[in-house]
Amino acid sequence: MKLSTKINTLRTIKIGFDITIIALSLFLIYFIFIGAREISASFPKSKLGIMLAQVTPNKISNSNDFVIKAKNSDAVVTSYIDSYRIAFNVKNSTNTKIPIIFKIVFLLALNLNLFFLIFVFFQASRILSSIIRGIKNEKENLHHFIFNKRNIKRFQYISYGFIAMPLIELIIYFSDSIFLKKYFLIEGFTLNPIIGLSSISWDYIFIGLLFISLIEVIRRGMTIQEENDLTV
Repeated sequence: MKLSTKINTLRTIKIGFDITIIALSLFLIYFIFIGAREISASFPKSKLGIMLAQVTPNKISNSNDFVIKAKNSDAVVTSYIDSYRIAFNVKNSTNTKIPIIFKIVFLLALNLNLFFLIFVFFQASRILSSIIRGIKNEKENLHHFIFNKRNIKRFQYISYGFIAMPLIELIIYFSDSIFLKKYFLIEGFTLNPIIGLSSISWDYIFIGLLFISLIEVIRRGMTIQEENDLTV
């Protein structure tokens, strides 16, 4: 592949990453600012202000009792067979305004995956930029530009992002639990976040650790290569 073709291909990929970052960022801004305002609006129904909860009866109960109590709590039952699922408007039955911190946590939880994608695309874009600059300046040894010290650090950031993702999800799970207990109550039923502990992306931790191990191997290889070059 010609050098110019290689550079143009990398530039095209980088432009794609940059466009994706901008689009996802605008999407986040819309949901966080416009969504928070809509949730706090005076009208009772909010398309963006819906919080799902898993509902478990404290004792044997029938679905009719549950539906009646749910309606009295300004909630909508979306499905119920063996266990119940319920959709709340993010405000309590007396329309008392919920503190902004709970709204922010709620909206961030909805868009956590978007934050992670933006972070990964941003680091990938910076890696591509350094590779393009390196090729244009040196015009040789592509692997050297991919695995330089700065890019190794960026790969590390991506690894740390994978490890942090499930830990953030865990914090959000407990925040949602507190949120439900504080602002929603259906007598005779226990409310829990719809996404349980088993649904948290625990496998991301292993992916992050695998990345860190591979990066350490590459770093060690680079050190040995530099020592050999100095010896020669």
